Amino acid sequence: MASDALHKFVCLCRYLQDPCHVARFQQLCGVRGTFSKKPTEVGESDEKLGVNGACVGQCQASGDSAHGLPGQRLRKSLNAAGNAEEDECSDAFLNGPSGGDAERDSKGTVKPLRRNSLTGDVGQEFIIENKFLFYLFTIGTELGNEMFFIVFFPFLMWNVDPYVSRQLIVVWAWVLFLGQSTKDLVRWTRPASPPVVKVEVFYNTEYSMPSTHAMSGTALPFSLFLLTCSRWQYPFMFGLSIAVFWSVLVCVSRIYMGMHSVLNIL
Repeated sequence: MASDALHKFVCLCRYLQDPCHVARFQQLCGVRGTFSKKPTEVGESDEKLGVNGACVGQCQASGDSAHGLPGQRLRKSLNAAGNAEEDECSDAFLNGPSGGDAERDSKGTVKPLRRNSLTGDVGQEFIIENKFLFYLFTIGTELGNEMFFIVFFPFLMWNVDPYVSRQLIVVWAWVLFLGQSTKDLVRWTRPASPPVVKVEVFYNTEYSMPSTHAMSGTALPFSLFLLTCSRWQYPFMFGLSIAVFWSVLVCVSRIYMGMHSVLNIL
């Protein structure tokens, strides 16, 4: 019974970790990659998947050195899961219209807005067909970045409510501490590219599980709502709607940017 439940749980995690779901969502939102060719050699494929620097090697080493532990077997199986499905998905994206020269010329290409914070990598060009969603999700992902909170907290403290600002800073610090610590323990890689288009590469060398953007984008707006609903005068449903919209926008934007799988967000 326990083994069956564990097997179903692993299968569900593999399904939610599949980068093809991220790629399909990006295509639905009008993001097209400009992948020229598919890696054919094992070494080249490993290099593509190893966008987190030494993450792939470390994950494999930890799995080999502690073979037999359920948690590490699960991590290893999730990192290596669905290779055949990813190949089929990659074939579809590489051979599809997204790589056509005519479409590139007609739509134009764009590069990620910022370089990678550690390597300086500028990323690969991609095509944006829906500018509204691109700007919307760019704003959404900025709502979870450190730079936004560095501006937001002083403004809240100096102009609105110092007590609420201090409480939110404590929540934010714990979220970042727990999120970054868990990343270094779990060591899951970012979604593979291809098929995923890396619309953002600033955090691409970090591990992916869990998404600290999703954690802060959920904890901060709901904490703000809970701290102010009885302290400030505003309609209850208005505050709840703002918190839900903020949280959903940040979480969905991370999938749009190609930085996280569905499992990372959940």
